[in-house]
Amino acid sequence: MEQQNQSNTSVRVDVFTMVNNYFLLFFCASCVLSSMYIQQLFLTAGASRIGIGASALVGLLLPAFLLLRRFPRGMRGQLRISRPQIHRLILVIVATAAVVVLVDQIYVVNQRFSPVPEDYAEAIRELKPSNATQFAITFAGLCLLVPIAEEVIFRGLIQQVFTRNMRPVLAVLLAGATFGAVHLNAHLLVSITVFGCFLGYIYYVTGNLTYTIIAHAIFNGVAFAQLAFQSEREASALPVYLTDVRIVVASLVIFVFLLLKIKEGGPETRPPYPTFDE
Repeated sequence: MEQQNQSNTSVRVDVFTMVNNYFLLFFCASCVLSSMYIQQLFLTAGASRIGIGASALVGLLLPAFLLLRRFPRGMRGQLRISRPQIHRLILVIVATAAVVVLVDQIYVVNQRFSPVPEDYAEAIRELKPSNATQFAITFAGLCLLVPIAEEVIFRGLIQQVFTRNMRPVLAVLLAGATFGAVHLNAHLLVSITVFGCFLGYIYYVTGNLTYTIIAHAIFNGVAFAQLAFQSEREASALPVYLTDVRIVVASLVIFVFLLLKIKEGGPETRPPYPTFDE
C-alpha cells in the first residue's frame, strides 16, 4: 500500500500539477507574444527570414525548455516525447498529406468571405528564396524550428493543461482554436484551426508529441515547397490537387479512415498528471 502511494505521488510530480495551470497558460501566452515581438524586430530590421527561426527558438522553445528541465524527466517526459512506431508514423504521414488537401480546400473557400490582405501576400512573396543560403535559412525556420516550438507550446503545454481540466474532445477543440487564433489572420483562422484540431487529435490518441511535430513539419514543408518552387503565375492558381473534386473527396475518405486506424493501439505514453477521467 505504501509502495502504491509512493507511485501515485511520483506520477503527480509534474509541471501541470506543481505549477498553477492559469500561470502555465499565462506563461504560454507570454511566450507567444514574445515570439511575435522578436519576429517583428527582425522584420523591422529587414531580416524577416532569420526572424522566423529566431522567434520560434528564443520566444517559444528556449523558455519552455528552461521551465520543464526542472521537473522529473525534463521536457521529453513532461511533454510525452518518445520514439514513434514506424507503422503508426506512416499512417500519420499519409493522414497529414490528406489533411493538406482538405485544409487548402477550406482555405480557398474561406477566401471568398475573407480575402487575403495584400500586405500579407507581399510578405509571403518576399520570403521566396532566391539562393541556397536563403533556401536553407527559410527551410530551417519554417520546417524545423517552427513545428517543434509550436508543438511544444500548443500541444505539449496548452493542450495538456486543457486535457487535465476538461473533457478531451473539448480540450482538443479549444487548443486547436487557440492555435488558429494566434496566427492573427482572418483568412487563415478556419483552416489553421482545423489543422490544429487534427494535430490535437493525433497527440491525444498517440500520447506522443513526436507525431505532431512531424505532421506539422510536413504541412509547413508543403507550403514551403509551393513558395520556393512555384512561379508567380502558378502560385496565384489553385494547387493541382484542388482542381479535381474527386481528389478532395478521396482525401476526405482516406483522412477519416486513417484517423480511426491511428487511434488503434491507444496512447504510447501515460500523462504525467492525473487526468479528468481519473
